[in-house]
Amino acid sequence: MPEYHTILDARPWTLPLRAPFKIAKRTAHEAQNVLVTFTNGDGLVGYGAAAPAAYVTGETIESVLDLVNGQALALANLDPSRIGPLLDLCAEAFADAPSARAAVEMAALDLWAKHHKSNLWHHFGARRTSIATDLTIPIVEPAEATRLVQAAVKDGFEHFKIKVGGPEGHDADIARIRAIVNAAPDAGIRVDANQGFDAEGAIRLAKELVEVAPNIELLEQPVSEEDTAALKYVRDHVSIPIFADEAAQTPASVRRLIKEEAVDGINIKLMKSGIGGALEIIAICHAAGVKLMLGCMLESRLSLTAALFIAAGTGAISYIDLDSHYLICPDPKRSGGFDERGPEMIVNTNGHGWGVTGLADCAN
Repeated sequence: MPEYHTILDARPWTLPLRAPFKIAKRTAHEAQNVLVTFTNGDGLVGYGAAAPAAYVTGETIESVLDLVNGQALALANLDPSRIGPLLDLCAEAFADAPSARAAVEMAALDLWAKHHKSNLWHHFGARRTSIATDLTIPIVEPAEATRLVQAAVKDGFEHFKIKVGGPEGHDADIARIRAIVNAAPDAGIRVDANQGFDAEGAIRLAKELVEVAPNIELLEQPVSEEDTAALKYVRDHVSIPIFADEAAQTPASVRRLIKEEAVDGINIKLMKSGIGGALEIIAICHAAGVKLMLGCMLESRLSLTAALFIAAGTGAISYIDLDSHYLICPDPKRSGGFDERGPEMIVNTNGHGWGVTGLADCAN
């Protein structure tokens, strides 16, 4: 058997935020990521990144580091020219750790594509050259929400995702949404509750949203991820499309939600399902006629590029929420993957793999 001398490694990678980011479940002051590298004997390096969220998948920075580095020997000496066996091993080794799996899949794909001198956008279908993301407005006072939206409208944003469900309560949520609608009356509005309500509270919110925000597009994960019956109950009693996020982590969970007619749409995130799982969920939803959103955690340019290539490559996503590069402080040392023009994310096909550069020295 040939010796390929592939080396897997994971290191912490902390990215500063422009401002604290508050949602129903937590307030983040920095984006805590993990950088994963796959290096072969020829000096080629494949890069991947994880952004674990304990309240979603149970993973932490420490658990991802321990698991990935703990699998380094098992995943050594692999053939970088054959992506199928690499991804099969990733699926087996990280079956219960989706953000760790996403990062290692990302690094494996990057190494494979660099070995073959190809860009990964082509691997996913190359259907679209660009996509437009929304911009997320965290739980802030109405005046701050107004300021953020007015600045974003000047940059060309036409869709906003509004976080609700914080301890300030229903009236504060409605005041924030009203301020955003007043600041951008023609914008599409997507409301994300992050499991912040019970069923009756979610129904009350949804009915008022119809009055406050005529351009409301969807309500995301209004109730606990564990309560599929409550999710279906909300869907059956409101006119706004209901999307699942935290409840839709695996292909199996998506099949169950669709079978029980609990949702109108699914928000895919690579950190919840890995790349292989995300592609399987796309196929499931496409077959069932269920709408798709592709979202992100507080992620680096690297993992955003992977999500962008999947969205643009497959052309299967109706709603795009890939905006963490607007929430994280700019870093001129890291570039590539995509170009930005306001909300537009334009695929950059010049590089091999994901095409993101400046990563060699970015871990903590």
